[in-house]
Amino acid sequence: MASTNLKGDLAKASLPEVDAPFPNFKESLAYQAQLFARLTQNDYMARIAETGIAPAQAYVLGELWFNEPLSQVELARRLEIGKATVGQTLTRLERAGVIERRRIQSDRRVVMVHLTEKGRHLREPLRSATVEQADALEEALGKKRMEELTETLTRVNQLLLTDFSRPCLD
Repeated sequence: MASTNLKGDLAKASLPEVDAPFPNFKESLAYQAQLFARLTQNDYMARIAETGIAPAQAYVLGELWFNEPLSQVELARRLEIGKATVGQTLTRLERAGVIERRRIQSDRRVVMVHLTEKGRHLREPLRSATVEQADALEEALGKKRMEELTETLTRVNQLLLTDFSRPCLD
């Protein structure tokens, strides 16, 4: 005779038999890296809030403070993000009067990004916030652990960028 407990039979039938338990995703490197990135970015955002600059914009400015002018393509390469993402960030920075885009006379297709005086004045408050965050983390973790963490994250990022050869999503 057929079972009268259809609901229970369907529930049993839909559960796959699994030999190994599913790993706790919160213990995975991917989850911990994502959480670390979000928490450090939120902390950095709070530290730079008075500047009106977002962290992604600060990273673009940081590249320009080291080497100005740079093309949009070169900024994307250095920051390891897509050209379209850099373009959107540059548009916001340009609207805020922090950068200017200028075409090269010899090749009108190439646009170079230059800091404005306003962009140059943001260097110190953004630098201070970066140093304050690093100092606070180093005080809590110790200099050696911070160096090891930085080295490990750098190595993992390089592996993911090169050895794993998956398409980079923006």
